Amino acid sequence: MKKEEKSIEELVVFSGEYEDREENSRIVIPEGIEEIADNAFRDFGCLTEVVLPRSLKRISACAFAGCQNLRRVEMQYGLEEILDEAFSSCSSLTSVIIPDTVKRIGEGCFEACASLSQIKLSESIVMIGSGAFAYCFNLSDVTIPDSCVLVEFNAFSNCFSLEGVKLSCNMGLIDESTFEGCRSLKYVDLPTKLVKIGRRAFKGCSSLTNIILPISTAVIGFDAFADCCSMTRIAIPKDLREIEDFDAFGGCDSLSDISFGGTKEKWESIMRGNILTIQKSDCSVSIPKISFMNME
Repeated sequence: MKKEEKSIEELVVFSGEYEDREENSRIVIPEGIEEIADNAFRDFGCLTEVVLPRSLKRISACAFAGCQNLRRVEMQYGLEEILDEAFSSCSSLTSVIIPDTVKRIGEGCFEACASLSQIKLSESIVMIGSGAFAYCFNLSDVTIPDSCVLVEFNAFSNCFSLEGVKLSCNMGLIDESTFEGCRSLKYVDLPTKLVKIGRRAFKGCSSLTNIILPISTAVIGFDAFADCCSMTRIAIPKDLREIEDFDAFGGCDSLSDISFGGTKEKWESIMRGNILTIQKSDCSVSIPKISFMNME
């Protein structure tokens, strides 16, 4: 006799199937479940721990959003997607291990998880959505696996404790405001295939002291390094084509030396005849020394 197929209802946990009660502080989702539906556990105040099954493929939008006392989530190999705001504002969540089967993390997925200090990303991750880890105030370091090709704008903005970042070598873009406001950021391992640094990408990273841009870098966006007040030196490759706005280094009070890999003529072409000046935070203006490596 042929085994009956399960209905959609049997494969998905919908909102209302569990109640926000003390006896449900620890929830173990049974095997066979393939999806946690939108808002299924949203704002559960009693939930402190959840164990997900191996059968689970998708955690849908806002599934656990606002669960302020959720401290532990056990994800299993087989999970493929964590969608928009799935764990946003889970302010007691301290660490997360994302299984290596996950390929996508949605927009705002862990946004405002204020206690999150450790995150292990999937080695198969392809895309991290905008604002995914924004306002994770205690996140201290991040490694983006080389499987990842896109980290969208604001993904790690205002992570005030973030000190070190290693980016995927396959990222061609550091998107707009990706690390804006990461005031403790001291070290960034940039992608070897980097083409563009987007607008405000590192704005307000006031602990960055120096940076060497990969030889593939072609564009520096508006305000990309603005208010990096501890930066003393930046090395720019010879094949840079454009600085979108000459205030890209505004507020870089300590920047005194720019090393350019090309010729003086190439630099003047990029600057369109202008002299690069730095508007400091005290409203004074300085002109950094430009060193030319003449590697044409």
